[in-house]
Amino acid sequence: MRRILALFLWSFLFVQPTMLWAKNSAAKQKKTPVAAANSHHPSLTTPSELSAATPYDPSNPPNRLRVLVALGPSSYFLKDGKPHGLEFAMLQGFESELNRRRSKKLPPIRLQFIPVDAGELIPALREGRGDIAAGLMPFNEGLKSLALLTEPYAKDEWCLLSHRDNPLSFDALSQKPLTLSTASLGRRLLSQEDKTVEFNEPAVGVSPEMLLRDIDSNLTIQTLSSRLVFRLWSATYPNLKLGECLNTSVPLVWAVSNTQPALLEDLNKYIASTSRVGIEKAIELTRRFLITGGKVEQSTKVSSMDKLAIFAPVFQAAAAANNLDWLLLAAIGQKESKLMPVIRANGPTGVMQIHPSTARAMGVKDPHSAEGNVSAAAVYLNYLRKMYDREGVSEENQLYFMIAAYNAGEGRLAQLRRTAKAKGLNPNVWVGNVEQIALSSVSKGMVDYVSTVNRYYLAYQAAERAQGKQKKSEPK
Repeated sequence: MRRILALFLWSFLFVQPTMLWAKNSAAKQKKTPVAAANSHHPSLTTPSELSAATPYDPSNPPNRLRVLVALGPSSYFLKDGKPHGLEFAMLQGFESELNRRRSKKLPPIRLQFIPVDAGELIPALREGRGDIAAGLMPFNEGLKSLALLTEPYAKDEWCLLSHRDNPLSFDALSQKPLTLSTASLGRRLLSQEDKTVEFNEPAVGVSPEMLLRDIDSNLTIQTLSSRLVFRLWSATYPNLKLGECLNTSVPLVWAVSNTQPALLEDLNKYIASTSRVGIEKAIELTRRFLITGGKVEQSTKVSSMDKLAIFAPVFQAAAAANNLDWLLLAAIGQKESKLMPVIRANGPTGVMQIHPSTARAMGVKDPHSAEGNVSAAAVYLNYLRKMYDREGVSEENQLYFMIAAYNAGEGRLAQLRRTAKAKGLNPNVWVGNVEQIALSSVSKGMVDYVSTVNRYYLAYQAAERAQGKQKKSEPK
């Protein structure tokens, strides 16, 4: 009996803790570092500040508001590594309005745009992955049971559209079939009116904007189009002609969670204000950045004219060697040089604007070549990540600190963190803590740098995920 009892105690005291340690050790080893290859940006995996029904306070909005935005050639897209689109332009105005009311002593509020597939907007909003849903979204009664809807920020209408040498009227629709997707809002609107219409289904994966491109050079195709989308693209495709319109007006709205009526009220005040960026201004701001062909490409498969595509292989190689996400390197390169390398003998140099002394400290002898420049930046970011991970900084804040240290230097950031601690702030948290010290003792430029790089990186990653889902429906 004593032998059995001794065996039991030995198993309980030594074997089980060893197994538990091994299990915890294995779990620790499986943990993917922040900004690693195949990792997710923290904002894509953690709830937003308002997602737990925390009331939105118009007098003190959260430092970050997440906008779930439909990825598309008109609503939101990336061109040369920078975000553009009608929804981006209009909601940037809302960000400006929030900061106009905010004390200059506080860090600016930033909207974090998270591009998703249009069909994912409302489900993602209800899951707490964002605070605002935007995507040229038409009002309908069914949406009201799922989310709170703003007042219309624009009114659209759907009209016949054809080549200018092929005039089209509703009377001729029985002889001239419309090319229009079954899922199109235009089809639903047509079904509500007494029109005899023949339809052709567009090829799988062809967007309305791609259809405009086809009509511009083909007299045999006609469709029903959003007037706003037509106006946005009319300068790009000058052969398009708008014909008769349906009688139904289509209000466009934004959506917020049912638990955030104060945020809804703030958006409605912005929509009603004279300082808002309206749809006309948004069209003007977006038009010159449109992607010819009307197709949003993945970052690894963009037009040869897109600067991000030129540097993608260099970013990818350096990132792979350091277990980094190449999109973080791309985001920093976009902010540092707009992906246009500036070579300096003694100061910050190359696409990543890294200092030669830093490159040498990272073991890179030639910081001026594209490969050496990006490689030095990747090694440095990996070094920073390991340092902040050892200090017990959370993944989200590791990312903020990596970006901040890249901009101002690890020594300066360490000083800011010590000051934050001395003032009763959390030295391991960027937003609202170390960020606040940086604003008061360094400059708004450092704060803007961190938020801008983070915004680019988040947009790149979210776009990759959304495009991965869309890829299956692309025409072969």
